[in-house]
Amino acid sequence: MTGPSVLAAMTVQVLAAAERLGADAAAIVREAGIDPSALTDPDARVPLGPHLKMWEILSRRGDGLQIGARLGIAGLGVIGYAMQHEATVGDALAWQQRVGAVLYPGLVPQLERRRDAAGDYVVFVRAMVPAFAQLREPVLAQAASIVTMMGGIAGAGTRAAFVALPLSRPAEPREVEAHFACPVAWDAPLLQIGFAAEILEVPLPRADPQLFGYLARRTESMLAQLPADASWADRVRREIGAALAEGEPRLQAVAKRLGVSERTLHRRLLDEQTNFAGLVEEARHARAVHLLADRSLSASEVAVLLGYAEPAPFFRAFKRWTGETPQGWRRRGEAG
Repeated sequence: MTGPSVLAAMTVQVLAAAERLGADAAAIVREAGIDPSALTDPDARVPLGPHLKMWEILSRRGDGLQIGARLGIAGLGVIGYAMQHEATVGDALAWQQRVGAVLYPGLVPQLERRRDAAGDYVVFVRAMVPAFAQLREPVLAQAASIVTMMGGIAGAGTRAAFVALPLSRPAEPREVEAHFACPVAWDAPLLQIGFAAEILEVPLPRADPQLFGYLARRTESMLAQLPADASWADRVRREIGAALAEGEPRLQAVAKRLGVSERTLHRRLLDEQTNFAGLVEEARHARAVHLLADRSLSASEVAVLLGYAEPAPFFRAFKRWTGETPQGWRRRGEAG
């Protein structure tokens, strides 16, 4: 299969969850143009276009939160099964980061370790393409599925410490906020799901090195079969990281270095459910937290290292990301 595709297990599990909620899965498959034969093998691939069309159809129902709560480990196919047999939660997540392209390049959020006065956290961070966020339901589904996944490997009762959603606050947010049972921020620039970092050390009750090795080898084989340029988002992330210290990363310059036109790069990022501005935001956010931990750097120097021409835009961006100024973030860290 040529072109972007997702692991069939993801499509199958989403449809199964929707069907349990009363949706007509067969009708959705027909309308989305999904080849039913691709759904018989969880390790097969489903073209990205029909998979996204499926979500467009499901978004009419407003079941994203409930679908995500029913996914978790099962929605990750062979990767999810393997993760359950790693030694610790941290080991499982680190391995998922390495092989996540099997699900779909760029789908698995980046992991960020964040320490401040409020605590020590591991945070799932992902930039969402605006068109995808406008559907709302896929964003809610991914947020809910991350929490369900963590419960599946770390144990029932696992709760997020905080959730930030790149969605406008609805008139009635209580269902979403009650579901996560933790502080929920709306209108965030990035999807963020944070957990207490101590969860990384939790041993997995089903740890089995031999079984994990078998499933990991199967996953590695699937990864090796993906096209070499499967993830444009990862290639762009590398270019953004290299460009940050030299100034504002520009789509034109990155496209030129990757040997494609701006329009082509923009389209390929959209195909992977992200965009250039979101990836720049994601990279700056992660690097800002890391650099501010170095007390030898002033906040203004950090702004320069993030490619800002002057400090003010960085201060505004950091306030948008975290709800506080760089100086306030540092003060709380020192107090802690």
